[in-house]
Amino acid sequence: MKIKVWIQSPDNVSFNESDIIEVPDNISDDELEEVARETAFNHIDWGCERVDSDENS
Repeated sequence: MKIKVWIQSPDNVSFNESDIIEVPDNISDDELEEVARETAFNHIDWGCERVDSDENS
């Protein structure tokens, strides 16, 4: 079976990506969600960093 995985940003309409992937026909809902999440995260870069509390003022 093929599924379409998409990601969008509600704050940025130009940020819109999708991918069609093949998954087994007997995939469980939990497995499908995991595969879709992994596929979606492959379309973006993200990160985090520690900041000093005085940088927020």
